[in-house]
Amino acid sequence: MAKLRADRKNYKKAFTTHADAYDKWNIGSPYSQRLLLCYCVECGLKCLIMQDNNIHKISQADDETVKILGSHDFKVLLKKVNQAGNYTFKSFPTEYNDTVGTSDYHQLCRYSIAPANKQITYLTEFDSTLVQIKDWLKEVV
Repeated sequence: MAKLRADRKNYKKAFTTHADAYDKWNIGSPYSQRLLLCYCVECGLKCLIMQDNNIHKISQADDETVKILGSHDFKVLLKKVNQAGNYTFKSFPTEYNDTVGTSDYHQLCRYSIAPANKQITYLTEFDSTLVQIKDWLKEVV
């Protein structure tokens, strides 16, 4: 299956749209809200990567940057914008004893997978870090 083309303007629009929806959220599934936050941060970081590299289309990127732009891993994206050391994420177990980290948190949200022992603090801590990134991105994107 071919991937859809998304340019820097699309990442910026997605970041803005998802951030606004997240910030105005007042009813509905917390997992859906978290998923918006994940995609908001992911799109914002990808936009910033393209901005920092002065590219508008992924086809203008070098091979390493193309690979990074294809990632869902917050650590990988943060590292590319020299911010990995400024944000901390704690991995945690799911109800199935799988480990959730920065590369798969979006899947936990997408599939509404519960944290182990229904420890909601795992989710609130992860979300808190993503909100900090979202707020920083609003200043730089």
